[in-house]
Amino acid sequence: MFSAAFKSMGALTATRATLSKAFVRSHQTTSEAVDAATKTSLKKLRDQLHYYAIAEVTGRPFLITQNDKLIVNRLKDVQLGDVIKLDCVRELGSKDYTLKGAPYVNQAFFDISATVIEHPKSKLVQIVKKKRRKNYKRTIEHKQTHTVLRISKVEVNALD
Repeated sequence: MFSAAFKSMGALTATRATLSKAFVRSHQTTSEAVDAATKTSLKKLRDQLHYYAIAEVTGRPFLITQNDKLIVNRLKDVQLGDVIKLDCVRELGSKDYTLKGAPYVNQAFFDISATVIEHPKSKLVQIVKKKRRKNYKRTIEHKQTHTVLRISKVEVNALD
């Protein structure tokens, strides 16, 4: 009801246009558009011994470091031994310095890869459905499939 009234005035369409432009501007970060403060913070981060990253794998964030094992829901399109490049990183840091993305860190700043080491199944889960006084009882059993990843490389790239 109100949207029809606002559309007739043109206020709603103008708001949508300005929001979409702001959204596109905030995501346009390339290696050429990196300012001096970001370069110095990357240099300080590279001087540290160990790094961590908060990376998204299948839409879920995981805190990872080098040589970690990561158990995620089954990835159907990978085989054993495949190397996966993780490119959705929310945060990159060390003990002293942190680089946060909005919502993701620029892919030119890091290089994170993982190797598929196995595709196990979880323990047997029993699901019981019952309706009292209706002579209805069903038991469903299944094993959830997983993929185990070994984080092989977590590096911060130099921007020179």
